[in-house]
Amino acid sequence: MIHIFNPSRFTRQPFFGELIRYLEQHDDVILREIKARFPDVAVDKLMEEYIKDGLIIRENKRYYLNLPMLESLDSLELDQEIFVSEDSLIYQALLEQSFETELRNQTNAAILVEKTDFARLKMTLSNYFYKVKHQYPLTEKQQELYDILGDVNPDYALKYMTTFLLKFLKKAQLMHKRPDIFVDSLVILGYIVQNDQGKYELLADFDKDNLTFYLP
Repeated sequence: MIHIFNPSRFTRQPFFGELIRYLEQHDDVILREIKARFPDVAVDKLMEEYIKDGLIIRENKRYYLNLPMLESLDSLELDQEIFVSEDSLIYQALLEQSFETELRNQTNAAILVEKTDFARLKMTLSNYFYKVKHQYPLTEKQQELYDILGDVNPDYALKYMTTFLLKFLKKAQLMHKRPDIFVDSLVILGYIVQNDQGKYELLADFDKDNLTFYLP
């Protein structure tokens, strides 16, 4: 089966996913067969869009996949659209790739450095912002964060999160009695933890000279 990472407007359509699975399993498919398989879809219009975008080839009235399948990780970049067979060795290698992201804000000089997998399944703030922005499915843990933050403006959230984190410049433990969705989010993300005395302690590594927090 072909897996699509970071799908575009076309490739994230449910019909496109079903179509590539159908064309994977059938040879020399004609338009009439596709219409019969998907009677409730505007097949003509969508097929022309896929052909124009170079995703499907039409030859002698037959339709074939023309996906740029991943063959090497040499020039791989986080968030690029990828087509890869789940049965291939490179698929397993792709899942093992690690990337580093940075989050900055307009309020202060704090930097949040996080590591992620290519699929952005890991629980990080960068992954959360990315998936919400592109309306990609969230993991169960990311959904927990969404229940608190919703579709929040990233810079607005970072303003309050980093302002709280920077208080650890002067103190090892912080009190915060009022309910605060941004403090709660930092707990879920693993930047801080609340101890038995109700105070917050920093879990992230903190480079105080460069105001940089590294999520463990």
